[in-house]
Amino acid sequence: MKAAAMVLGALVVTTSLAGCRMDAPNGNVPNVGGKVVRVVDGDTFIASVDGKEKTVDLLNVLAPVDGDQAECLGAEATKHLKSVLREGDKVRLQYDDDLPPKRKENRAAAFSAGVFVNEEVAEAGFAVAEKDSPNNPYYDRVLAGQQKAQQRGDGLFDGSRDCTVASTVQPVMKRMKAVPTSTPLSVEAADTMVSDLESIVSDGVAAKEALAGMQVPEGSAQAVVYAAERPRWDKQIATTIAAAKKRLDSVEGEQKKLVAEKKAEEKRKREEAAAERAAAERAREREEAAAEAKAKAEAEKEAQEEAAKESKEAEESKKAKESKKAEESKKAEESKKSKSDKGDGKKP
Repeated sequence: MKAAAMVLGALVVTTSLAGCRMDAPNGNVPNVGGKVVRVVDGDTFIASVDGKEKTVDLLNVLAPVDGDQAECLGAEATKHLKSVLREGDKVRLQYDDDLPPKRKENRAAAFSAGVFVNEEVAEAGFAVAEKDSPNNPYYDRVLAGQQKAQQRGDGLFDGSRDCTVASTVQPVMKRMKAVPTSTPLSVEAADTMVSDLESIVSDGVAAKEALAGMQVPEGSAQAVVYAAERPRWDKQIATTIAAAKKRLDSVEGEQKKLVAEKKAEEKRKREEAAAERAAAERAREREEAAAEAKAKAEAEKEAQEEAAKESKEAEESKKAKESKKAEESKKAEESKKSKSDKGDGKKP
């Protein structure tokens, strides 16, 4: 009977475990239910399972370290996981081919409210895929999430965040894309483009050197990103530098042409202005000469009129004098005659 009981017990345990494995999506891994107690960092949280608190590391997930020696986006990764796994949330833990008691580390896939947490944190850009178990059953899904974040440039792949590896090269490439591809139409526009392109070449070379000599913490999320992205970034930054140099040569050619055209135009305008000034000077001289001639003619006319007036007045004065003299002579004659007649009348 004791042997039979042992067989029966073994059968019950086996049946129980089989049922547990059948609940899993792939039918061969165990599931454990629990509740979230608190989030520790970007890939670790505390869960209450069967009345006991257990530390759970997200399987096949590597997030940046948070805390006193926080890595790039470590605090942000923690904050993000807290938004996904809130205190008291129900969580289902799914393992690979070993039951939790047999594992040295409690690594699991976490499902909460229909969300596959391991994949979600990677897709948000706050973690990367890591092979950290014998079977790595969730690596491909986490990697797919990581690649989506990579394509969007989120989180650890965001070049606008100063601490990321991407920030070393992406700003330069972004600036290159912003340079107009059209031919500059003015010297000022060409000068601006030449300055921008020279800066891009200089910064691109510096970014290439910085990328080659970059030191990232070994075994960190940044190290995974660096290893995965460096070949592509090396190629892209080299392509960017080459494109900037080629564009710079072209724009400098246009710049010289525009400068020559501007100088020719400025010379033409100076010559036109000089011709206009000369014409204006000649016109002024003509106007002054005409005004002078007119003034002289008017002065001569006034002089002539004054002379004629004086001559007329002199003539009239002369005539008046002659008339007066004649009148006086006539009166004298008449007086003389009168006296003579009176004298003749006194004779006997």
